[in-house]
Amino acid sequence: MLTFDFLDARHGDSFLVRWGTPDEHVMLVDGGPGGVYEASLRDRLTRLPPGRDGIPDIDVVCLSHVDDDHAAGLLRLLAEIRRARRDELPEPFAVSRLWFNSVEELVDRRAPGLSASVQPLVDRALTDSGAVKASYGQGRAIRDEAQALGLAGNPLFDGPLTEGAETTLDDLGVSVVAPDDVALEQLEKRWREAKKRGDPEVISAAYTDSSVPNLSSIVLLLRHDGSTALLTGDARGDRILDGLRAGGLLNGSEPLHVDLLKLPHHGSERNVERDFFESVHADHYVVSADGIRHHHPHEDTLRWLVESREADDEYVVHLTNEIEYATDALKRLRKKRGFQVDVRPPADSALVIKVGEQR
Repeated sequence: MLTFDFLDARHGDSFLVRWGTPDEHVMLVDGGPGGVYEASLRDRLTRLPPGRDGIPDIDVVCLSHVDDDHAAGLLRLLAEIRRARRDELPEPFAVSRLWFNSVEELVDRRAPGLSASVQPLVDRALTDSGAVKASYGQGRAIRDEAQALGLAGNPLFDGPLTEGAETTLDDLGVSVVAPDDVALEQLEKRWREAKKRGDPEVISAAYTDSSVPNLSSIVLLLRHDGSTALLTGDARGDRILDGLRAGGLLNGSEPLHVDLLKLPHHGSERNVERDFFESVHADHYVVSADGIRHHHPHEDTLRWLVESREADDEYVVHLTNEIEYATDALKRLRKKRGFQVDVRPPADSALVIKVGEQR
């Protein structure tokens, strides 16, 4: 069985995956934007069962990509642990592993040394652009905190998490669906263009339109005791489908079925098309958003999801926040259909979903 705790991460992502007996293993995926760590994430982590040294033990922290609405809370978590260690105070949490793709690692995977040659331009962009500072700057800070805590290197993967990589974390199967070679090639092109032009605006533009962070977004397929979950970060739907095909998980005739699908990019209509939902079916669809930033989720995304399923299919669409226009859209779509809508109650810090209970 897999248990998911989707926190109120406002317009971002932050959730726990728990497995084992009784839920003794924990993966934390993303930390939400600024304020989420203090408002909900830290408290949820303190309520985890004590592990080694009598403090909550997190088996792995995974940052899907370096964007503020995913990274800010994780930076606060790691910084708090490092400060406690520096000051010889009790550490609040024990983190065993960190999985995180730095942009430098991804660029150098195809073009060794390229990221270092572009670094002066990145430093100038950090000074001039708030978008670069909010994403790349936080990614650099997380990398530095990880090195200080001895968490660098993506243990069990020994390098960047890219398409086709697989590992087992205790008895949890983990397959990396994205980023793929196409995404890495596009990242390399951006950096080569910046180097050729000597212009930090190329870097700034890449972060302003979110193309660099989203191209590098880690997509994971989890398997445990017959239960499956597809965790998509902010990746594009076509890149996810290509990764699933490359892994032999899509054969073109039948959709892939997973127990839980976290919708890419908070339900944005710019990241998916109808064919994504026709290719991947789930028992539980999760939208992590608040409807305030960027109009996430979009009504078209919800419509494509529902229209991809038969009228009598039974499944649940989960929302981490009450979003009036989204629930109204789903109410209209529910007519003569068998799906349900589940919204996190405002008094609850997390939306808890259990999959595989009846296996």
